[in-house]
Amino acid sequence: MPDPSVARRHARIAVIGAGWWSQGWHLPHLSRNPRAEISAIVEPCDAPRRLLASQVPDDRSFVTGTLNPDMKTLEELKSIYAVPIFKTFDEFLLSPAAASTDGVVVATSHSSHAEIGLKSLAAGFHVFMEKPMTTDPIEASSLARAAAKQDKVFLVNNTANFRDSAQKVREVVASKVGTVKFAQGFMACPLLWLFENPENEGWVRPTGTMEGNGFGWGQMSHALAWLYYVTELEPTSVYCNMVKSEKTGADIFDTAVIQCLGGAVLNVQGTASLPFKSYASSTKQIDMKIFGSDGVVTYSGEDMHPASGGLKVQLHDGSEHQVPGFYFENYDSEGDGPESLHAFIHGCLGEPFTNAADVLLGKKVVDTIHAMYRSAQSGHTETIAAEKAMLC
Repeated sequence: MPDPSVARRHARIAVIGAGWWSQGWHLPHLSRNPRAEISAIVEPCDAPRRLLASQVPDDRSFVTGTLNPDMKTLEELKSIYAVPIFKTFDEFLLSPAAASTDGVVVATSHSSHAEIGLKSLAAGFHVFMEKPMTTDPIEASSLARAAAKQDKVFLVNNTANFRDSAQKVREVVASKVGTVKFAQGFMACPLLWLFENPENEGWVRPTGTMEGNGFGWGQMSHALAWLYYVTELEPTSVYCNMVKSEKTGADIFDTAVIQCLGGAVLNVQGTASLPFKSYASSTKQIDMKIFGSDGVVTYSGEDMHPASGGLKVQLHDGSEHQVPGFYFENYDSEGDGPESLHAFIHGCLGEPFTNAADVLLGKKVVDTIHAMYRSAQSGHTETIAAEKAMLC
């Protein structure tokens, strides 16, 4: 690993997994970022899977703008980015490229996150993990324990948490509304094309130890990560109902009641069934409400449309406060990366930053969604083991 005592201007970052998200976002973002360098790419497939025309809506602007169908082969990626490419993570670890790498971006299948994350931490890398952190509570605990032993950054890519607006809501909740008693989160997405196509196996079929797959792992991880960050609630049990697609078996409607430490209740709902018209007009609809002993905070709007909403604070003393502008996930494919990636680069360079989605928050999300699937199957409330004290 690089000598931490030597100040450098660039963070050297390896990208693990060169699928459509890495090719459309992570790789171009890092290549454009003046404070980062791509040190290597790890990808087992010579020609990473392209999304088929049948897997996306008819609106071609959506395809071109979002899904990056122009997938490159490994040879093409090597030419474009001028970096070494490895077929396995173990091969990369034995290479000179690994010796000069500061951190890794893990954008592989959900079931491989834990193994790669653990090996990365053991090798001394900072870790930027795609969401969800993993899909198994035991694996999440292993990652949390490993991260606690290392003086390294472990950041989950829940981009909404790293927006300035999330920090503002967190500060308001902590200083204005008193003790949180109840919170409600709603997320609607135009994603039936993704969750109702059997060809999208990684999004609709459980693998490994997954209890299920669909909207819960694919999208509710964003909403839960944001709610846990701004409220700091600790989940203890979950009751959940799901409605599944008749075409794929993936959950596309989710509703859950989450009991939290201290008596607070968190209620979340989500659906993939928002009608799709076009990429520009059919953005995600978000509605978050946090009720405390002294008042309520509302943060709602349409993702990608800042003018559609904002922050509203209403207190029992009669005061009200509003901040216009709604900013949630940041999945802009242009530029040099979202705020989460900028934070990771700061961490790799040993600079101050706020980790708004650390390994413990990632574990909360994994524990909650896993319990949601278990509850939907059993018809009963499912408990979440209290491990935070052991992990700190």
